[in-house]
Amino acid sequence: MGGFAVNKVSILLHGPRGAGKSTLGPLLADDMDLPFFDLDRLVESRAGLRIHEIVDTEDWERFRSLERRVFDDLMRRNSGAMVLAVGGGFVAEGERLGVLRQRFAQRIWLDLPPAFQADRILDQTSQRPKLTQAANWDQEFAVLDRQRRPLDEALATLRVDATPPVQVLRASLNQHLRSAD
Repeated sequence: MGGFAVNKVSILLHGPRGAGKSTLGPLLADDMDLPFFDLDRLVESRAGLRIHEIVDTEDWERFRSLERRVFDDLMRRNSGAMVLAVGGGFVAEGERLGVLRQRFAQRIWLDLPPAFQADRILDQTSQRPKLTQAANWDQEFAVLDRQRRPLDEALATLRVDATPPVQVLRASLNQHLRSAD
């Protein structure tokens, strides 16, 4: 699509697992001629481990602590506009919401209902550690949705239904970002 004329504002992509943040983020960044960062991938790079390995060998608190440090470092090193994808738990944790609101003029919530999440990540469940004590993935997604939906909604400047294919989402978001200019 190529970079179109738009104000260089930072864009945050947030939402549940499987919403398409890591897939859509680099496409939007390319369209807007901005750097793309995926907080989960940055954490994995810093740790030298996949997220599920960090959680298996340490625990969720160790992962969240590392996630906060990596985010803080990214914000210090990159003062310019960017596209950033964050995992669902980063918003739910709440410690950096003020920074997210201050640094990201466009905070796009990719809203994917629980019924669609399992289909999107079914082949990745061995690499995605569970966050709750739910008996199965469908129950876990429902529990997390009840906990996180109000937080995502409160942070978002734009809610996007993430059920369509990524190219449809890309076109829709490009149109929105052009009109916001």
